Amino acid sequence: MAKKVISMSLSQKSIQNAINELRNYQSELKRKTELFVKKLAEVGIPVIDENMAKANYTYDDKGIRSGSDTSHYTHVQIHTFGDYAQAQLIVENKEIAFIEFGAGVYYNGSAGASPHPKGQEFGFLIGSYGAGHGQQKVWGYYDEGGNLVLTHGVEATMPMLHAYEEIVQKCAKVAREVFGSG
Repeated sequence: MAKKVISMSLSQKSIQNAINELRNYQSELKRKTELFVKKLAEVGIPVIDENMAKANYTYDDKGIRSGSDTSHYTHVQIHTFGDYAQAQLIVENKEIAFIEFGAGVYYNGSAGASPHPKGQEFGFLIGSYGAGHGQQKVWGYYDEGGNLVLTHGVEATMPMLHAYEEIVQKCAKVAREVFGSG
């Protein structure tokens, strides 16, 4: 926001006008802070969409499936507490952990490792989920219809990590858009 100058004289009316101007400025700052965190979170939505699409199902020439169900719903929730504003960027998808951190050694390196910088910290290691079949280059499971599906797993496309990186990169630009350069 541009620099705000509030002038007053030592009269009751002038002091009251200055107080009113300060209250208006405070309200405007609160509104712009909420807008800022909302716009920052929204920067991540196209990044998430792009990286979710990369995880879509594909089949090789042997009919082995790779990828995940990429249907998803991404939205921003805003929470305000007094003068404090917080935005949450939420992705709803039943396979988001596999898409974010990867599943199987075929695309993601050796078992027990993680291509994701936070994989080790959060305990999302390749081949560690379920019965540990992701330690194999191909494994099978039964889908909802009872059909055997052979898979290589899914490459870690890290939609949330990449959205976070984009938000950090664009933070100053969004701040200038919302608050102005002055």
